[in-house]
Amino acid sequence: MFAIVMAGGVGTRLWPLSRRKSPKQLLALTGETSLLQQTVARLGSLLKPHDIYVITSQAHVRATQEQLPHLPADNVLGEPLARSTGVAAALATALARRESDEIALVLPADHYLQDEATFVAAMQEAIRVAERGYLVTLGVPPKHAATGYGYIKVGERLHPASPAALVDRFVEKPDAERAQAFVDEGGYLWNAGIFVWRVYAFRQALERFQPALAEALDRIAGINRTPGWMSDVRDVLEPIPAIQIDAGIAEAAAAEGRVAVVPLDAGWSDIGSWSALLEALSSSSGDSLVASGRHLDRGSRDVLVHGGERLVVTVGLHDVIIVDTPDALLVCARDRAEEIKPVLDEIAEKAGESYL
Repeated sequence: MFAIVMAGGVGTRLWPLSRRKSPKQLLALTGETSLLQQTVARLGSLLKPHDIYVITSQAHVRATQEQLPHLPADNVLGEPLARSTGVAAALATALARRESDEIALVLPADHYLQDEATFVAAMQEAIRVAERGYLVTLGVPPKHAATGYGYIKVGERLHPASPAALVDRFVEKPDAERAQAFVDEGGYLWNAGIFVWRVYAFRQALERFQPALAEALDRIAGINRTPGWMSDVRDVLEPIPAIQIDAGIAEAAAAEGRVAVVPLDAGWSDIGSWSALLEALSSSSGDSLVASGRHLDRGSRDVLVHGGERLVVTVGLHDVIIVDTPDALLVCARDRAEEIKPVLDEIAEKAGESYL
């Protein structure tokens, strides 16, 4: 058994802290260690360090190795092209050269969990289901009608003694009305983007639903690993489009009854925005105001302050995000935190690429 930790994201919605040179997964947003370090650490009760692989952009290989010195350096894989989660998982599987009947745990590097024991128990259940040939995903019971997550419609239970069930279908991020309808109806889970499968089951799904990618992997497997060989890998992947695991593989497999879901109720968050970070940390601490750095407050609530050496003073604020860095300051309404990503183009145009 082995794990593939996908660490190729940029985390643009967490600007100005998350930048091209210091992406979200390398930042200590929820404690003393980075999200990447936390992700690898929680795999420690399931796997030995030599069985944990991290795939990241080539630009971040060295920084990733420095954060994970207990992993073999060769287990940090540099992705020559960003082609989304499906291609990243497939490429990492090919580069790791593991046995076809092994179980692979595939998970993002930048998520947060409050209850790691529950996570491990859910993964162990997912492993048991994957041993039967299913592609298995983990789904989070929704706490509210979130529009920032995809949803999973739960089908029939696989066995009365197991919480695992078939996936009826995957649903893309809904608008507020549909999200509320899902919560009211019940039987829906948030899509956590965590998967468990046997290598051969994943390979079969690729051959059926993404044959061009499967053929590219065969070509990559035949490349001699001599100096400069990753440029040949890049050439092979160049014509392959971005492929997400859920939209490009799991959705079609679910329609054929080949995907199962295991519930994960462990205080999960994808930390996809400053608002999501505030929600996760508030839930963990019980405080509605979450602050780091030098900060004083009088009468504010539902506020996130991420500062540094400069003193930040807040008075009577409600539902506000403040992020102070040496060269950029963000102040935004909490309910508009998702708008940071589209603003980055304007920042690049008017303020310069250096701010990204």
